[in-house]
Amino acid sequence: MWLYCHFPQLLLDSLLRAQPEFEKQAVALYQVQNGQSLIEQSNQVAQQAGVSQGIASVMAIALCEDLKLKEYSVAKEERLLCGVADHLYQWAAKLVLEPPQGIYVELDSLEKLYGGLSNTAKTLHLAVKQLGVRSQLAVANNALAAKVLAEADAPLTMKDEKVGHQLKGLSIKSSGLPDKVVRDSLSAGIFSIGDLLDIPVSDIGRQLGKEALFYIQELKGELKTQRASDFYQPSERFFQHVDLVSEVSNWQGLRFPMKRLLNELESFLYQRQKVVQHIKFQLYQRDKSCSEVRVATASPSWRAQSFWSLLQLKMEQAPLSAPVLEVSLQASDFSSLSVKTSHFFHDAKDTQGLFPLIGKLQVKLGENAVYTPAVSDDPRPGINEYKQPPCRFGGFSVKPVKRPLWLNHPERVNLDEWSLSNGPERKRCGWWDSQPIERDYWIATDSKHRKGWLFYESGQWYLQGWFS
Repeated sequence: MWLYCHFPQLLLDSLLRAQPEFEKQAVALYQVQNGQSLIEQSNQVAQQAGVSQGIASVMAIALCEDLKLKEYSVAKEERLLCGVADHLYQWAAKLVLEPPQGIYVELDSLEKLYGGLSNTAKTLHLAVKQLGVRSQLAVANNALAAKVLAEADAPLTMKDEKVGHQLKGLSIKSSGLPDKVVRDSLSAGIFSIGDLLDIPVSDIGRQLGKEALFYIQELKGELKTQRASDFYQPSERFFQHVDLVSEVSNWQGLRFPMKRLLNELESFLYQRQKVVQHIKFQLYQRDKSCSEVRVATASPSWRAQSFWSLLQLKMEQAPLSAPVLEVSLQASDFSSLSVKTSHFFHDAKDTQGLFPLIGKLQVKLGENAVYTPAVSDDPRPGINEYKQPPCRFGGFSVKPVKRPLWLNHPERVNLDEWSLSNGPERKRCGWWDSQPIERDYWIATDSKHRKGWLFYESGQWYLQGWFS
């Protein structure tokens, strides 16, 4: 058994989902064919004004003066179809794409999972409805029959008798056969698919050609197709693209489509149990330029909200340089989503609460301005300090002696103003890289009861840093 999902205006529905404020306006997509501009898709408002598929764009504008026109792109609709397949892959693994507007779903392998054919079809129907685009579904014993019924928008039924009756009642114009075969069929008095099925198979090839013969054999299930070997494999790289009905010249107008893309990324990552740290938006502008907006979280995440809060800060920093016509989102370099565990010898440091703050600081100050201080196993103060990514706790594994976290450039001091308490900590090292030191370090308190870190070198006392 096969389910066929037909999306008759996938590209247009995607446009209106990105900018829902245009749903109450007449919008249509046109395509240039043989030098003539023809309407390819139109929304309900445009259809009520008489703008239907196949009419000339000039006629469409005459029927609806405020009609908004966008050029149709097969490539863009095919890319959207892959996004639909990614969504349905959560419920069904055996999908076959029929670009640019259809997807086959093999049902036999799902019946046990969902408790029968009827429950399987209902589950997939609900999954399709979540997409928020117009869809037409049909179930049949073979893939071609399901496709023909879905494209004809026949009522969904699970009963073989009703499916056969619906199929035979369809006009030959709804068969999907080439135009020449349809014309020849009408000339021969064949007006429905039922009429075509009543003709002996031996006569079909002679009267209408091989295409009609193969069509009938596949419709009856007598001809095996290669669809079973063409099952869809989801991409391991995320890329989604949104066309805008009308150009947008401020960030406010981009909030809805960008948030929608982030939600799709969240679904993509959740389905694969992956996380990502760096994402990239591309804004395709009216002047043919393309600007990039990169967002990086302090730690890998799969939540849309984690990236959205940082993206909002990016929006506040600078206005758009030019009006935007299209937006895309890319993400790769995924890592596996793992459960938080403890270290073997000691408890893990709970840094989850710091990540949102660190991410905001990185956006405002720059990624390189926020870091975690660490020390290496070099014993020389001022040389063994280095920077590492925020909330990464590494470096020298041996427990260090007590010393200030922040060190100053050594400053000469008068020992009479200090009281030594702990020390000395002797440093005689650095011979390996020609930067030797010979110092005795002490913890001391000054007359104002401040605790500092002093060292004695070459007959002088110096202040290295302050304890908090």
